[in-house]
Amino acid sequence: MSDEQWWIVTFGDMLHWARLTMNEDGNAEVLSANGETERFPNEGEARVALLDANYREFDGIDDDDAEEMGFELDSVAPPRANEGDEDDLLEQMTMKLQPR
Repeated sequence: MSDEQWWIVTFGDMLHWARLTMNEDGNAEVLSANGETERFPNEGEARVALLDANYREFDGIDDDDAEEMGFELDSVAPPRANEGDEDDLLEQMTMKLQPR
């Protein structure tokens, strides 16, 4: 796997992450906070699926977007775990937003 992007969506006071990974063969995979991995034939179709589910690409979020979504931008960061430790990663992919 070569390239990954993090996406976010908020529901009430909860923030959920999804990881979009582009494989070397051109296929894409989306790992959602519930632990399911969905495969797509290309990055474009994966992005459309994320957008249809109201996810936003984290790298494109600014302070105003974050405020609209219910959090401060500097208070969240994409999940990080040791390579291969999917359980640890999944624990970090859902978080309760702090009151502002």
